[in-house]
Amino acid sequence: MADLLVYDAADIARSVSMAAAIDGLRRCFAAGPTHIARDAYPAAGGEFLVMPAVDADSAGVKLLMIQPANLSRDEPTIQGTYVLFDAARGRPVALLDGAALTRLRTPAASAIATDALARHDTTSLGIIGSGPQAAAHIEAILCVRPGIERVVVASRTTANAASAVAALEDIGPTLAVGSIDEAAACDIVCVATRATDPVLTAAMVRPGSHINAVGAYRADMRELSTDLLNASTVTVDELHAAQDEAGDLVIPAHAGEWSWDRVAGDLRTISIGATRRSSVAEITVFKSVGLAVEDLVIARLVVSANLRA
Repeated sequence: MADLLVYDAADIARSVSMAAAIDGLRRCFAAGPTHIARDAYPAAGGEFLVMPAVDADSAGVKLLMIQPANLSRDEPTIQGTYVLFDAARGRPVALLDGAALTRLRTPAASAIATDALARHDTTSLGIIGSGPQAAAHIEAILCVRPGIERVVVASRTTANAASAVAALEDIGPTLAVGSIDEAAACDIVCVATRATDPVLTAAMVRPGSHINAVGAYRADMRELSTDLLNASTVTVDELHAAQDEAGDLVIPAHAGEWSWDRVAGDLRTISIGATRRSSVAEITVFKSVGLAVEDLVIARLVVSANLRA
């Protein structure tokens, strides 16, 4: 254990760019990783998540606490650590900041879906939610759609949206605080909230828009209305994970108002080019709950980058 490497959030941000994360995940999904279900446990009003992943060379597990009460304490709501193992030698290689991996891999997955599904003439991006994923998704989407000219950030608490915008450096497009309706009317919409009731409906979005829904990661949470799903082509990060955890889809499917056979693809079919937008007017939805293999890929990239340095 003496040679165990430790990487904090700053190390991770310095070691792996968003573009490198997108490329790494795209190559991973094109090869077809195996999904391993995560476990979630209630803990002191929050949740404790255990997310293991294994491939031919490595194994790893993310241990994460999600504590909503930290919003009132001015502390991060998501905190955790990642342990990366060399599978062949059976020894731990590194400890990494778990929340920093999440901030990188979640928007990178959204960017892969956006690159395949969003129109190439998009000029506006709407962000609904004001947490760490807001800024991260702006960075990720700009990697695949650099022609975006305007970004609208919206939150149920306007002050939070204003703080999120103020914290962003000059990224190129015009940044604005807007209403949820204004964000929803953009060409690309990223929803990253802890909502349990839909915040986005069919009437709020334009024909031809693309939506990334990443905030509702439990079967009792949802950000998207049933009528929006029925008006859209729906893709997921991984079908079994979505069937276990994606409340946006689980709830209407259980009610008989939407069917799983309408899922048009996943990150594998997207990454190999088998799932694409079919028309200019088509509304596309990418529903993500987050996969442990994504953390494994980014953790390996961090370690590799530092070993080369």
